[in-house]
Amino acid sequence: MAMQEELIPVEIVGLSTSPRSGGAFVLMLGEISGTRKLPVVVGENEATAIAVGVEKKTPPRPMSHDLLCNLMRHVGAEVSDILIDGLADGTFFAKIRFFLNGEHLALDSRPSDAVAIAVRLDVDILVSESILEEAGIPLGEGESAAPVEPAVPASPVEQLEAKLARAIEEEDYEEAARVRDALAKLRE
Repeated sequence: MAMQEELIPVEIVGLSTSPRSGGAFVLMLGEISGTRKLPVVVGENEATAIAVGVEKKTPPRPMSHDLLCNLMRHVGAEVSDILIDGLADGTFFAKIRFFLNGEHLALDSRPSDAVAIAVRLDVDILVSESILEEAGIPLGEGESAAPVEPAVPASPVEQLEAKLARAIEEEDYEEAARVRDALAKLRE
């Protein structure tokens, strides 16, 4: 019988734009009882969905992730956790794990979608030990796993407002218009 791999609980420790990825965001997951971080690149829409879930905002109409959560509840499924357990060619793979009719099942998912579901349903986010070992970033010397004063990342709205101000200052009006639209979408 094969030994089961250790699953490490993580939490969202940051969500920010990545200057080198052309408008993508980096979702930073950190070990709850450890020192490693796992950076996951996500798109703007996915970052918005995660931020809306973290901030417990209720949009006027359900987003796709809200729809999936509502469907799971409607059919009597109970999401137990989400698991990031695969990495191939720089792409992470995840599962939304749930119980339905006494059976433990899992849906294949992008990590960004799984995390958006997890924050809405307040379930654990787990990462397999092998993924953290392969792609995790250990804290450097002098860094602390638990800072004396917790660092509070700027909200996605604040990040986009700063990005909008930079785009206007640099007279990049095309970028400013794109960021303005993203801000409006997030504020809805």
